[in-house]
Amino acid sequence: MSTPIVYDCDPGNDDALAVLAAVGHPGLDLLAVTTVAGHLVAEGTARNAAIALAAAGSAVPVSRGSELPLVRDQVLAGILDLEQGLDRVREDLPAVALDPRHSVDLIIDTVRARPGAVLVATGPLTNVATALRKHPAVADDLSRIITLSGAWGLGGKTAAAEFNVWCDPEAAAVVYSAPVPVTVLPTEASGGVPVDEDLVARVAQLPGPAAALAVELMQSLRSTHRSNILGPTPVPLNDPCAVLYAADPGLGELTRVRADVELAGRHTYGRTVLDLGGRSPEPPNVDVVLRLDAAAVQDALVDSLRQLAA
Repeated sequence: MSTPIVYDCDPGNDDALAVLAAVGHPGLDLLAVTTVAGHLVAEGTARNAAIALAAAGSAVPVSRGSELPLVRDQVLAGILDLEQGLDRVREDLPAVALDPRHSVDLIIDTVRARPGAVLVATGPLTNVATALRKHPAVADDLSRIITLSGAWGLGGKTAAAEFNVWCDPEAAAVVYSAPVPVTVLPTEASGGVPVDEDLVARVAQLPGPAAALAVELMQSLRSTHRSNILGPTPVPLNDPCAVLYAADPGLGELTRVRADVELAGRHTYGRTVLDLGGRSPEPPNVDVVLRLDAAAVQDALVDSLRQLAA
């Protein structure tokens, strides 16, 4: 039986790759795609999601969402590939029409119509937090939120914070404390699944526009990846990991912990404090993916894209 999901994202090349995987995976029933500013401004992320859906041959609703964080000033990724992928404006690629609803309303409407759905979020959590605040009963209708966010180590965008949380720490704090089961997939887990040459070559053997776009997206990810002395090397797959994990939680190893977001620190604003050692007096509130089976995740991505080529 397939898992119904709403996918909230900020395409971005890895998010667009995740859209393709969400459409193609036989274990997922993609209900809607919602977008938020993060990798690009809101107009750009919505357009890129619409392009990915067109390449996948999907007609699920897709909409434009939050333009600004809940509290902080807007920040964008700033790492762009202006030669390939979807960072540049792609007028050469078809796109499906956007749903007129704001992404927050599309989330609420979709979840209310399909109780038991999973909300997968791989961008800043502004839309998700706003939906939970605007219509608190949405928490009762969701079976789980899976968020690609946070880190138990040094983050990635700053010395302390991971990008998706850093973009909107207040929204992440709302989601982590929501009265719904929450699974956090941190950078340490997704960073263990590489976009290596073999993965690109396997996808390049598949026919069709979805596979062709996927190859270009992965090549773009590889060309823009910036590693540091702590890694990861090569470029991590990131966003598709969350979608593929939603289809098959057996791909990862979980532990339950207390998770909080630093909202006041001068140098640590946006840091996720994941209490892996069980030292917090507060009760655990999220499940954290400790590690993923990298080979199995890669296989699942290739199999999903193969379904789109069939």
